[in-house]
Amino acid sequence: MLSRHIEIAQGSHNLESELDDDSPILTLAHLVQGKAESLHVHDLSTITPLPGGQWCCLKWCRIERCPKIEIVFPKHAWNFYGLETAWVSDLLMARCIWSKGSLQYSGSFQNLQHLHLRSCPRLQFVLPVWASSFPDLKTLHVIHCSNLHNIFVLDGDYPEQITVEGVAFPKLTTIHLHDLPMLRQICDVEFKMVAPALETIKIRGCWGLRRLPAVAADGPKPAVEIEKDVWDALEWDGVEADHHPSLFQAPVHSRYYRKKLPRGSVLSGDFITQMKASCFCTKVH
Repeated sequence: MLSRHIEIAQGSHNLESELDDDSPILTLAHLVQGKAESLHVHDLSTITPLPGGQWCCLKWCRIERCPKIEIVFPKHAWNFYGLETAWVSDLLMARCIWSKGSLQYSGSFQNLQHLHLRSCPRLQFVLPVWASSFPDLKTLHVIHCSNLHNIFVLDGDYPEQITVEGVAFPKLTTIHLHDLPMLRQICDVEFKMVAPALETIKIRGCWGLRRLPAVAADGPKPAVEIEKDVWDALEWDGVEADHHPSLFQAPVHSRYYRKKLPRGSVLSGDFITQMKASCFCTKVH
């Protein structure tokens, strides 16, 4: 149980001035940045984002039901070294969680273990990437984000090896992606995602998805649950790149999956016969 917890909700006194990290007097912003181990922000009607500056103690945060916030953490927020769990949901206007152009502290997100996002319909990406590894990330759950194109995108200066070797997620075991129709791949097209410890990947309603992470050729094969159409449309780099369908278990296709009827498709003869019979009965009566 984390001992230093702060909760911010609608009705908090002088919220905008309290979250001003440039204030010359001690405010809530300074306490959140320098002392809070856990943070719960919910049901705010203000557009005010969380304060910038150095976040040196935060380990757990949950941000939800703040319909006007466009960017959760501004670009001058940095040093999320201790952050282990981030949960973000129901932010109707949010375009990203951490802004591009952020201060590139190499230790940020090095301890991030669990990343959960839900119902952020305008979200375009989640995290800018400038390091070659997310060494502790274990679970990635993203649900109902209809405009999300990528989860991780390159930003600013980054090691050249990223574009060749990709970004490593050595402890990532679980990926759940649901109802992300614009998502083409988890990481930006400029680099690949390497997840040698991956055990389970569940995909549903991600009709534009074209790439899965590279995995370990000599390790256990990850279990995959995915619609057949999406699996058949995936693109691969080959066995030599640890990126090939043979490195995954045979996919389990959703029980509830029904193939969409193509535009302009011809209805079956039986169906037309039934429709005619129905119309005839209607006229007789």
